[in-house]
Amino acid sequence: MHYLLHPPLLRAMGLEHKLRIPAWMMRPGFRVLRSLKGLRGKALDPFRYAEVRRVERKLIGEYEGLVDHAMVHLDPATHGTVAEIAGLPDMIRGYEQIKLANVERFRAEAERLTRELG
Repeated sequence: MHYLLHPPLLRAMGLEHKLRIPAWMMRPGFRVLRSLKGLRGKALDPFRYAEVRRVERKLIGEYEGLVDHAMVHLDPATHGTVAEIAGLPDMIRGYEQIKLANVERFRAEAERLTRELG
């Protein structure tokens, strides 16, 4: 069994393909990461400073603001648009650059739907 990994640090240094790493080499590292799960999202989380993580944290407030704005305009005529706004987070999927591209799609769609509401 092998793991196919494309670490962000190596990607930033120009590595364009995934590394094939034997499971016996990765299991100890994965155990360490699993034991540090309690640090996720906290000040000591080494991954929290990555661009994608910063964008994810910012999106929470953006989405809450969208929903608050939509709820103010909720009536039978705008129900469909408000429901679309509520479902927007479903389009944010993927890893790294794919997720960041989907965030841009999310923001464009949110802007369009907000204009529809008035």
